[in-house]
Amino acid sequence: MAWITIASFNPSSLTGPYIAGGASPRSSAYPDWVLLRKTARISAFRNATTAEGRTAEGRAVEVSFWLVDPPGVSYFSVHCPGLQEDDFSGEPQVVCAEAAFVLFRVRFSFRSERRISTHHFVYTARGAAGPPSLQLLPEPPGVEAVKSHQLGLLPCGGERYAVAFLDRNWTARGDAWQWQFDAYVFSSETCSWSKKEASMGLSESDAALLRPYATSKQIAVGASALGWVDISRGITLLCNLFDECPVVKYIPFPAPGVCITPYYRLTRHSAQCFHDVACYDGLIKFVEIGFDGPDCMIKGKGWRATTWIRNISWGGWRKHTRVDVANISVDPRYSALLPELWNHETHKLELKKLVFLLPTLSVRNDDLLHIMAKVGGEHDKAWVIAVDMKSTVVEGLAPVSTGRYCPSTMFSPCAFPSYLNNMTQETSLKNHSLVVMEESWKKRKFKPRTG
Repeated sequence: MAWITIASFNPSSLTGPYIAGGASPRSSAYPDWVLLRKTARISAFRNATTAEGRTAEGRAVEVSFWLVDPPGVSYFSVHCPGLQEDDFSGEPQVVCAEAAFVLFRVRFSFRSERRISTHHFVYTARGAAGPPSLQLLPEPPGVEAVKSHQLGLLPCGGERYAVAFLDRNWTARGDAWQWQFDAYVFSSETCSWSKKEASMGLSESDAALLRPYATSKQIAVGASALGWVDISRGITLLCNLFDECPVVKYIPFPAPGVCITPYYRLTRHSAQCFHDVACYDGLIKFVEIGFDGPDCMIKGKGWRATTWIRNISWGGWRKHTRVDVANISVDPRYSALLPELWNHETHKLELKKLVFLLPTLSVRNDDLLHIMAKVGGEHDKAWVIAVDMKSTVVEGLAPVSTGRYCPSTMFSPCAFPSYLNNMTQETSLKNHSLVVMEESWKKRKFKPRTG
């Protein structure tokens, strides 16, 4: 029987790593990995994860992480002394995260000048080497503006990393039109960008798939490749990133694309509700959710999750695991939290009584699939449920506030907390004291945001 794990996390208030819930106590201060909410809170709270940096104009930026065990949802907060929430253009947002690094975006709104200033930072969990650091990513020379979804992050050992983006153009060469890719690579060692022309490793059919390409996430694949994921079609790979002439390849998904239909002016039935991609140690994992009919995302609708795996060198995908929601075992003790799952005829708890929203694969070497689901479509609260696809059991669940609709992925799996566990004991004790002080100051000085 699976352990009952209920993560103690209220996303409407700040919490610390010592408040995390789990199946059993752990000796380390931080989880090995977390489900990090992609959008940040604006808050002046600090802890031992806090790192400070500055924009190119000299404005101070502070970032802190508030971490709980999965399936609880962690989040990060950003503070810029002297600025209020209205001075930000939207919430700061995670772009991608790999190993000890988190790449995130901050935008400021200058209403008097009618302009928006965008800044990208890389957070590094340095462990025993010292407190976490924050580095501003400079703009690449000769490029007007880099969009966040173009950036990918590749760990290079220790505290070294590279950030890259592909600038692609549909150009005429002779009598034919084809893609031309320029790879821009930033090195944390030199703190500078380099530009390389990438060679094409694309078939004619793969090149055609890139025309309507839309990036939804980025993954690091092994030690020298980055992947930009179109969650409905496939992965554009930039291989041999550090060579003079990197190679662009394309890996289509093993499942057909998903029909996208509008719902209350939101793309509710988007591919993010059916697919997810993750990579562990060079092995790419892909999951597709299939429903018992075209009208998905309604209570009581059956669904199945199928995962495939592949390496870049393989000739295709290999089917890995498959689970039907009807066969997933739910411990009866969860009825205290979700009595709506109870089936009076079978005398069992059934996951299909929830409205399925989003799948998220683990970034570890396991068969865990995290799903977000609601009791009803109108509810503001959802549940993140960890399902072991191999043993077909619910491993844990945690509540999270979402709002009425969830049109896109809300959180990102991150492994950087495991690097924080190497911090010195003195730093960890300082963190604990800060958490205690912040909880006591919360009601006196700050009003947490809701949602």
